Amino acid sequence: MALQLPAELWLKVFSFLSWRDKLSMRCTCSYFRHLLDKSRPLWRGFSVVLQNLSRYNPSFWRSLAQRHVGNVLLRSGKRKHLKQLYTWLPALCGLRLDDWREGGMDDLRLFRQLQRLSVTSGSTPLRNLDFLFPLSQQLTQLGLCNVQLTCSASHLLAAIGQLTRLTSLLLHHDGSLRVPSLSGVLAHLTELTHLSWTMITYRTLPHDFFSPAHHTGDVALQLLDLQLLNYDAVVTQETLQPLSRLRTLSVFHLYSVPGPTCHLQTWLTSLPHLTNLSIHGKPAYKMLECDPDRAPLSPWVIPRLKLLPQPDLIR
Repeated sequence: MALQLPAELWLKVFSFLSWRDKLSMRCTCSYFRHLLDKSRPLWRGFSVVLQNLSRYNPSFWRSLAQRHVGNVLLRSGKRKHLKQLYTWLPALCGLRLDDWREGGMDDLRLFRQLQRLSVTSGSTPLRNLDFLFPLSQQLTQLGLCNVQLTCSASHLLAAIGQLTRLTSLLLHHDGSLRVPSLSGVLAHLTELTHLSWTMITYRTLPHDFFSPAHHTGDVALQLLDLQLLNYDAVVTQETLQPLSRLRTLSVFHLYSVPGPTCHLQTWLTSLPHLTNLSIHGKPAYKMLECDPDRAPLSPWVIPRLKLLPQPDLIR
């Protein structure tokens, strides 16, 4: 039956299937497996989760290579696994290293087309970020989430500051690293539109915390989306002035009770283009005690103001 219909028709049918259904169809017969594996457009955006690479045989790797898989999540990986991954999938665009087991990631330099990199839930402390330097002209998205950083703040900022093409940066750590200001690194990340940062070590933000260094006058960053995790800091309108283009602000408080000072008025007056404001902390009524008449809460400025009583996960 399958051979009685032209391959073009089957490929059209397959294009409407979900990833799960495509994988199921691969298992029905060798003809469908050949059609699916040879059609690169059908697998555009497909991701695969890999763990314990020794259990995968050459046929498995050839199948991934034929489909031009561009996104991989590697769990509990080691240095040797990066070389094996490069052997079969050298054109990776996105790579997530979850629970990385070794400190060295220098072999990431082999992936010349890598644009999106995430290191999550690392069991080994990151003593340095030298592996980022060879990727400085490639990466557009970088995530360091639930990691322990034992490098200095200056080394961290120097490594990130080299990634001049970044549009998205997530840095979630255990709070042991204190970065005095983001002004130096933000001056180099001129294309950055999304920033998610752990704020656990801050109490009062300096006026130039977000101000790009070596700039005078009113300078607005390109940031459109800002997430502040474990937030318990005092801010002023002057501090937020470089963020005037923000459209989305998410604040995740360090404590269940946000604190004695309500920052709602400061946020709204300093961020004129804000369209989404999420405040995560409980109880929510602590935030509602602000005097609404003193805050310019215009319906065209803030169409959705969410006061969430329970903390949520960032994904």
